[in-house]
Amino acid sequence: MAAAHPKVSIFCSGLLLLLSFWISPIADAAKIFVPQDIASIQEAIDTSVEGDEIIVSPGDWIGPFDFLGKNITVRSSAGPEQTRLIGTAANSVVRFVSGEATQALLEGFSIRSGSGSVTSTGICGGGVLILNSTPTIRNCIIEENSASSGAGVHIEGPTFGIVVFEDVIIRNNNAADAGGGVTMVSSAEVTMTNCVIENNFALVVSGGIQCEESTLTASTCTLSGNSSSLAVGGAWIFLDSEAQFLNCVIENNESPISGGGIVISDLGRATLDGCVIRDNFGGSSGGGVLLDSGSRQEDQVIRGCVFHNNYSADGGAHLAVSFNPVSLVVEKCTFGLTAVNSGSAISVNNGNLEAVSIDSSVILPGAGLSIEAIPGSTLVQYSCVEDLLATSVMAIDTIDMDPLFTDAANGIYTLEPGSPCIDNGNPLLPFDVDGTITDMGALGPALVPVRGFRRGDVDQSGIANIADAIQLLSFLFGPGSGVATCADAMDCNDDGSLNLADAISLLDTLFLSGDPLPTPHLECGQDPTADSLTCDSYCS
Repeated sequence: MAAAHPKVSIFCSGLLLLLSFWISPIADAAKIFVPQDIASIQEAIDTSVEGDEIIVSPGDWIGPFDFLGKNITVRSSAGPEQTRLIGTAANSVVRFVSGEATQALLEGFSIRSGSGSVTSTGICGGGVLILNSTPTIRNCIIEENSASSGAGVHIEGPTFGIVVFEDVIIRNNNAADAGGGVTMVSSAEVTMTNCVIENNFALVVSGGIQCEESTLTASTCTLSGNSSSLAVGGAWIFLDSEAQFLNCVIENNESPISGGGIVISDLGRATLDGCVIRDNFGGSSGGGVLLDSGSRQEDQVIRGCVFHNNYSADGGAHLAVSFNPVSLVVEKCTFGLTAVNSGSAISVNNGNLEAVSIDSSVILPGAGLSIEAIPGSTLVQYSCVEDLLATSVMAIDTIDMDPLFTDAANGIYTLEPGSPCIDNGNPLLPFDVDGTITDMGALGPALVPVRGFRRGDVDQSGIANIADAIQLLSFLFGPGSGVATCADAMDCNDDGSLNLADAISLLDTLFLSGDPLPTPHLECGQDPTADSLTCDSYCS
């Protein structure tokens, strides 16, 4: 046998050495149990290597805790209600400050009683401090922490990646300055999915979220009950920040001066898509959303959102737009009832031509007007605006009629049959799922539940069995003893009539061939065959 070529041997040796470096972190990864293997969480972190998993037993664990730049997992075995990380004086409870990446995971803890760490921007991050790092935080409760800014969480970039929050609750935190729940500054990038930011307080501004020169994407999140003593109850998006709120609920946030729910200002940009914005208190203006962007270069977008029962005293209970340059697109939104004694539903204090474009939307009046706008500033098309003639807007194919909401008083803004808003939106927008021209407003017609029956389920018990056959025979041959509550279910052979053949078909299915009856048999459904039989007792 010929000897291996020396160059081939060298190459193979080098490849094996390189592979060993790639594989060794995985091969060396271990599970470390606290306190079974190591007495404390921080000691376990100190001794861990890349890829290790630290599993913490229930109880109260005294911090602070620092990941030390290690991309490891620290998780509880029993979840946040039973496993608490407790802060001490003049410290954040958990710190990611050494370049940790997304693989650094904190999961399943309550994080409480932290008072923040000294940073270049002040005392920040009472519960969690993230500096130039991009960890993942999952299934945690961050509560009852304090700091000057970012009482719950402070994130400061540049992060060179994305900080990820999944299924996290940030609540009851208290900031002496700004960002009671979360602050993100200096080019931080953050995503929040299925998160709740609630009942946080800031003494000055931004009770819930402060996003400064950063990027935020919030999906299916709730921003609720946050407040400040001056301005911005819920979230402040400013200083060239970009934010997306997708299918979120923004409710019960409060600011005594302005900006109850969300404020976008100082070249900030935001998209709100599919959100519910309700019961927010905005002081003098901007109960739901206050827009003070200062730029016409990029569109602000509010699409598919529902506004209900928001308050501001002077106008813009749902939406207020300032005099600064702005380009706002409002598409397929419903601006419902405002809170009692509020000003106008929408206020546009802007002199720029067509600064605001409203398309395929429905707008009810507040205690004042539906839309209060400087002439020329607001274009409304293919929409339903009550008190349209009093609004000073430029209107194209817009109607002033009762939209026939299902129950506006209770915030139910689906459209009843016969609504003039159905199939009457902008024909250039994508068609609705039923293949028709889009509806005005966010929600479309109220869904009528599909009601049906199960063939052979004569007694409507949920299954077909011998009891159904007996009841069917009783109906056919025992005068006065059978009740046809669902004739469709009795028509076991689907021939449009009731006779002995139906009983034979059912008995054959149950005891002889086992062949299924015609659709719908096992599942609830509708009769595919047109006949004169009906059903008064439905399944769902």
